Amino acid sequence: MNHDQNLFVQTEMRSLLDKLPAELASEHPLQFLMHLDHIRQRATQYRLSALRDLISALEGALQPAMLSGGGTVIARNYLEAMRATLDCGQLSPAMTEALMANVALRLGGQP
Repeated sequence: MNHDQNLFVQTEMRSLLDKLPAELASEHPLQFLMHLDHIRQRATQYRLSALRDLISALEGALQPAMLSGGGTVIARNYLEAMRATLDCGQLSPAMTEALMANVALRLGGQP
């Protein structure tokens, strides 16, 4: 991808993430997951594997968190990490794993 395309993709993906408030995860979980799936499809299309992997991790962490009332906190931390991936460009699998571990640590868990 050339520089202009990268900027376009970053702008589009950041806009999609910014339009997805973390509170929606607790208030309207189905709507949140539908928006999240749309972002995943775009990330897959643009070959943003780190973003796609973080979305999958968020989905896995969200269900148990919603049962305990912590869906918003989980969503906020993952959305923040997703935005950070856009600033980094293409990430290796090791860097993606490090981002997910960082989110886990911020949530008080173990990587």
